[in-house]
Amino acid sequence: MESLNLKLLEVCSKCGACYHICPSCLNLDEGYDPRAVIKDILAGQYEKWLSHKSIWQCLECHHCLEICFQHYGFENAMAAMRTLASKKGLATTQVKRGWDMFIKTSKLGEPAAPARKKLGLPEAAKSGAEDFKKILKIYQERKV
Repeated sequence: MESLNLKLLEVCSKCGACYHICPSCLNLDEGYDPRAVIKDILAGQYEKWLSHKSIWQCLECHHCLEICFQHYGFENAMAAMRTLASKKGLATTQVKRGWDMFIKTSKLGEPAAPARKKLGLPEAAKSGAEDFKKILKIYQERKV
């Protein structure tokens, strides 16, 4: 939570203008309310949100940042919560699968060759997986 500017987040919690333009707030179940997460962050009671689906529902579309007079939308709080949850091993299954695929292939997905051909697109570039694995190994060795 050290990455959050609590003074800006406190102003954010009192404003709420972005709540009414947020695609997730407008289109998800009533249970999604980033203002509740922010309130608990400010109260130091954010731990309960680390395993809650709400922190993963922010689309990072930047609508909140665009409308915010201080350019500090609740996207910042959701991103900080997701980072903390991931560090504690509480990421969603989809995030874990995405990370595993990235480690394996250095991509978040594989392009569909038939679709690329149909659209007249060139063959997708080869994966940089081997180079990525070398870099990751060096990083992990230095970290120890």
